[in-house]
Amino acid sequence: MSGYTPSARQVEALAKLEAFAGLRLNRREFADRAEFQAYWDSIATRGDAAAKRRASETATERDARQERREARITAHYQDEEKLFAYACGYLARYQPASAKLRAQLVEKSGSAEVVEQVMARLAERLDDDARALELGEGLQRQGKNAQAIRNKLRQRRFSAESIERCLRTLTPEGGSLLDVAQVSRTVQRLERKGLSQRAMLAKLRGSAADGEVVAAAMAQSSQGDDPALRTALAKYQRKGLTGRALVQRLLTKGFRYADVTRIIAAQATE
Repeated sequence: MSGYTPSARQVEALAKLEAFAGLRLNRREFADRAEFQAYWDSIATRGDAAAKRRASETATERDARQERREARITAHYQDEEKLFAYACGYLARYQPASAKLRAQLVEKSGSAEVVEQVMARLAERLDDDARALELGEGLQRQGKNAQAIRNKLRQRRFSAESIERCLRTLTPEGGSLLDVAQVSRTVQRLERKGLSQRAMLAKLRGSAADGEVVAAAMAQSSQGDDPALRTALAKYQRKGLTGRALVQRLLTKGFRYADVTRIIAAQATE
């Protein structure tokens, strides 16, 4: 289809605007930019009107409006097909454990019967061990250590047994699941953020077994604390920080007080 298609950022902003105005139109294609702008302006006008109405609401009116909204959402998701479509999207996006998915569907629908019907239709997709491993492998590729993976899986409501089976699969016998190359990239990224070596070590090492991998990655990639400290110092000075506030900010990045005062003093004499 020819015409004007908004950018991803415009689509996101338009979706928020439509939601605030209470609309479910979800228009994403337009004949040209002028039509898009006209649609945007009309939704913005409705959003402004909604904002004025809400600003004049009493607490009782606001609570009643919220109750009506929640009732509409509940009624919408008491339809099995609509709840099933929502569940499929939620599964794909968040990779939750079965318990987390069921709790989310109950919150949306309020109907235990409809929820169980949807869960039964999804039964073949609800292998918690397989999903935990898939999520764990993705986190491992991001350079996450065992504790970070464990915490993320707990958030998704995976059982302790599924989590431990996942970590045993990912971790060599008695070793670390971290990869030196991946950790090296993370070290470089953290240095750009202005973290000290001490702070990076605490952030990257999840267990004693990770220490050797993290040390090797830092030896390959880290410039050392002085260059990182100078980079962080220049960054915060550009933001206007001085004196005690500047020192405190650098200390929160893990730099030692003696190093911070030494570098600041050396800068003053340059």
